[in-house]
Amino acid sequence: MASHSLVIAKASLSAGLMRPDPTPVPRDQITQFHELLDKALVQCSPTNIQRCKAWLLGNTISSAARVTAVGKYLVALSTALPKAGEQEKNGTSKGKGTSTPRKQLHILYLLNDLLHHTRYHNDSTSKFSDSTSILQPFIVTLFRNASAYDSSSYSKQHRRIDNLISEWEKHNYHDVPYLRQLRDEVASAGTQESQNAQSDPSIQTESGKAKQDVPYVMPASHGEPTAPHHDLPAGNLMPHILPNSASPIDPHSVKPLRFAPGPADGRLVIAIKDFMKDVDMLYGQGPEVVDGISVDIDELGQPLFRDEIMGETVEGDTYYGWSKAFCKKMKQRRSGKTESESSKTQEIQLITR
Repeated sequence: MASHSLVIAKASLSAGLMRPDPTPVPRDQITQFHELLDKALVQCSPTNIQRCKAWLLGNTISSAARVTAVGKYLVALSTALPKAGEQEKNGTSKGKGTSTPRKQLHILYLLNDLLHHTRYHNDSTSKFSDSTSILQPFIVTLFRNASAYDSSSYSKQHRRIDNLISEWEKHNYHDVPYLRQLRDEVASAGTQESQNAQSDPSIQTESGKAKQDVPYVMPASHGEPTAPHHDLPAGNLMPHILPNSASPIDPHSVKPLRFAPGPADGRLVIAIKDFMKDVDMLYGQGPEVVDGISVDIDELGQPLFRDEIMGETVEGDTYYGWSKAFCKKMKQRRSGKTESESSKTQEIQLITR
């Protein structure tokens, strides 16, 4: 299953490209970009790199917001690629297809070609300075991901990365302190990976999760402002849903929700993390025991919480439909009972048993 961060970054990139900044990019051209990028990652030929670069130059380089979205997407893509050990488990060996280290290196080669073009083949020097300053934080992570391999086992990978940094230093793409930072990141990533290879695998997993912890930031809006109602996320319908109302929703009144950009509220962050834990559990990636209670998934994809001693179902829910609490509430509403009356009825039933 694709990384959650990658899915979010891809959706954010598409939303930014469809925004008129200065002109919206059609969906078929966005699909074309992903196809060109996939080809460049699999085979880093001059033709594939130049075609992908040409697409970026024509659709993103003139917008700071789009350059930022591209940087975030490339970082998410590089991070979501399966590690070398995972490839072997899945049956993808070094001799079959392009390995993850090579794909991560190809992302850097694509950025190198992009920087070279904006530096030497553009009439305006502002595009180079603007794009490099925006991409700097993302480039650090991309170099770290590409060099997060044992330097002794992947000596060729580290040598190519070192040559790339030397090339950037030669052409003055970045200042000396920043290039020194890149070299430090490459060296520390290779050393850390060598230490992890000799340590407990469980420690590696926990450290890997810690690296992916990033602050939650609220967007300015939930959906593309110019998109029709049927292309907006379903969450934008919530303000228009009235309880016990038979009136239809006016499609013209459905607009993207507006948020205050910045760090997300703590309660919202907790709700998102709980939701993501449920999703991981549904797809077999979450823990089998939560707070001493055994967790299982039935045939309908419903998480079942069983008491280990009694073996009875303590709690259950479903990812695909109504929650049990909501079903209970609707049943009470149809029967005309309030929540307090229903609880009293349950107490009487328990006493009379």
